[in-house]
Amino acid sequence: MKKISIIAVLSLGLLSMNVVSPMKINVIIREEVVSDKFDIKIKNDTDNEVKVINTGSGGSYSLSKGATTTIKMEEGDKLHYYEKGKKGALLLTALKEMDGKVQLLSKL
Repeated sequence: MKKISIIAVLSLGLLSMNVVSPMKINVIIREEVVSDKFDIKIKNDTDNEVKVINTGSGGSYSLSKGATTTIKMEEGDKLHYYEKGKKGALLLTALKEMDGKVQLLSKL
């Protein structure tokens, strides 16, 4: 009977060694990269409708004459003319300082 008691105590001791202590739990920290998109407003103050493409997101936009178009961009994104399905001349490179400010197409 003593042997069974000793074996039972040793077994419980071994089982308790496998229990995870709250002090030994590893904490996983999840870090997410959040892009800072901002609005760049472009006013087409020319006499022609113009198409542009954002090479950062790949979005293309039609800028109607006299209208102001808002484009969501990230710092460093480039906006080009979009002619016949191809990227044309560079219009601007997005800067955070442009957020919410109207850019005149004729000045770009």
